[in-house]
Amino acid sequence: MKDGTMSKHDLSVSGGADKYQYRLSLGYLDRDGILFGPGNHEKKYSLGVNISADVTKRLKVGATLTGYYRNYTQPFYTDSWNYLARALPILTDTLADGRYGNSWLRTAGRNNWENPRMLAFNGLQTKVVQRFLSTISLEYKLPFDLKYSAKFGVDKYDGMLSGFTPRMQTWNPKKTTEFINWNSPATAPRAAKNDYNDLNITFFNTVDWVRTFGKHNLSAMIGASYNNFATDTWATSYYGYLDGTLDAFDAGNTWNATSGKPTADVLESYFGRFNYDYDGRYFFQFTDRSDGSSRLGINTRWMNFPSAEVGWRVDKEAFFNSDFVTFLKLRSSYGAMGMQNIDLYSYTRTVKPGQDYSFNGTINSGAAMLTDADPNMRWERTVTANIGVDVNIFKNKIALSLDAYHRNTIGMLRQINIPAQVGGLGGPIKNLGGMINKGIEFTAQYNDKIGNVSLTLYGNAAYNYNEVTKLGDEVIYFSDGTILKQGYPVNAFYILESEGLFQSADEVANHAYQSPKTIPGYIKYKDQPTKDNKPDGIINGDDRVAIKSSSLIPKFNYAFGFTVGYKGFALSTAFQGVAGIKALPTANLIFPFNNGANATKEWLTDAWTPENPNAKLPIVTTSTLGVDNYQRSTFWLRDVSYLRMRNIQLGYALPEKLVSRAKIQKVSVFINAENLLTFSPFKDFDPESIMNSTNLYTYPMLKTFNGGINVTF
Repeated sequence: MKDGTMSKHDLSVSGGADKYQYRLSLGYLDRDGILFGPGNHEKKYSLGVNISADVTKRLKVGATLTGYYRNYTQPFYTDSWNYLARALPILTDTLADGRYGNSWLRTAGRNNWENPRMLAFNGLQTKVVQRFLSTISLEYKLPFDLKYSAKFGVDKYDGMLSGFTPRMQTWNPKKTTEFINWNSPATAPRAAKNDYNDLNITFFNTVDWVRTFGKHNLSAMIGASYNNFATDTWATSYYGYLDGTLDAFDAGNTWNATSGKPTADVLESYFGRFNYDYDGRYFFQFTDRSDGSSRLGINTRWMNFPSAEVGWRVDKEAFFNSDFVTFLKLRSSYGAMGMQNIDLYSYTRTVKPGQDYSFNGTINSGAAMLTDADPNMRWERTVTANIGVDVNIFKNKIALSLDAYHRNTIGMLRQINIPAQVGGLGGPIKNLGGMINKGIEFTAQYNDKIGNVSLTLYGNAAYNYNEVTKLGDEVIYFSDGTILKQGYPVNAFYILESEGLFQSADEVANHAYQSPKTIPGYIKYKDQPTKDNKPDGIINGDDRVAIKSSSLIPKFNYAFGFTVGYKGFALSTAFQGVAGIKALPTANLIFPFNNGANATKEWLTDAWTPENPNAKLPIVTTSTLGVDNYQRSTFWLRDVSYLRMRNIQLGYALPEKLVSRAKIQKVSVFINAENLLTFSPFKDFDPESIMNSTNLYTYPMLKTFNGGINVTF
């Protein structure tokens, strides 16, 4: 890996008169990532146009056009982080003549060798993207204080991903005539293309009404929206190339495969809102919307989501007289919202071709239903009740806000499992039970100016309690070691409970049976009581327990920062963090020598030995010999709470008297750092990147340093 670089330039021009305004912007981005090789570069050119005009006293129109052309590259084999996690120090980088090496030492679990340099410099994918978003809008003032607004938008995305891989081989550094094929000579060299053609059409229109009667202020709105997101994709590949010189399809002689499909995702909505306030003291709002989604069945795709909110400005009451409290508002709300974020066509049973079968000793072409479906599944519905208070004190220098909420989710959309006896059929997505989230949120901000120094401090914190409800005795098991079970958080860990490490052969003999390979230094698992409330003396899947910790939802979220200004200088920073969340990483870099991969340094210093009985890691074994140690258990559960400095920036604005001589309105310079500091009990990898992940093969958050200059004419 290496340090990445980025160059970004933006130019905008704006102007107008009484009846029209315009803005034109241009942008250029050149970025090189942190992995070496040609498959790590991006260039992007962007354009933006925004125009609005008052055609008459009643009619106002506007149009926008934003778009970009983007070209970026990536390795043909994209699982770079997995390959790096499997790299070994005994791997030869290159031979003296430049050929890519492997190792003369045979290693258990390694039938092939991922040479990171070979994979980075050989085989390339290039994606070219053109995307344009256009909108046309109008506002027309009707009689009786009515106003009609409409906006029509088209989002067009065209992308072409082209890839080519040559035949790749690694060579034995001692027996230089021996080689291993990384990719099969039967399918490499190989060329592939993927075409992405997306069209998103939106239409949004409303009628608004506003009227004041003395101290009574009323407003109402009705509207409708339409969103149609259509995709058309295809992919094909060829092989049978003589070498890696030419990558055009015509240079290959064997067609491999072609696939493609169109999809359509439609969401229609009708909505309305009514607002009333009396003298700026008492507030009431009612909203109702009806949404219809094509992701759901024809009989269940529509659902209503009403909500209401009330508020009271206590500080405006005649009885309220305080120099300390300058603003005080009490508020409460109750309302529903929906979720339909599931795969398209999940409500219908689909038949997939290419499911060949044997009949009378002959392979015949066939088709089959691979996944069951529930045509009656409906929207996942969440009802939220909220109460809150907003307070400003010390002449509005300090603003405080406190909210308490209770969210009740009904009919969670989750895929269920079907017993394997039915033929390996995938389970349908169904509405299951419910889930509650309840907690409090607090925000605070301080603003002040002392002489030439301006200061802003802010912070917010939230606590959330999550629990699955109304699931009865049903339990949904997921492949990542989590479950859906009543009384526990969503996606709670379902794993063995560790009791430390075995310290002696006698301890192994006197404990519940784990496996014939169990020896001192292995993880000791608790033998849980069975149905008769007694341990059965055997450690197996029945000894797994649910842990009251979610792999998805942290218990605490918080953020804070400040901005200080002094005579043109400005220093600002922002921190963000989470707490009360765990992860269960497995495989390479967690387990030593997993599948022929390496081991981290701590396995040399912190693993169990008779001389190091208080070690934090079990005895070192191969991944196959010590399989007992690498079962999902509380031993490997990791706290991935973190506090991260998201941003810190120092800027300086040159004095206006100085820049005005050059007919420039404003010049400012800045230096900036992102993700500069991270504090976490999890040291193996970036904690934010692996939340809800079972391995460390994810692209981490990067530290970024940049500087720039802004000039306004």
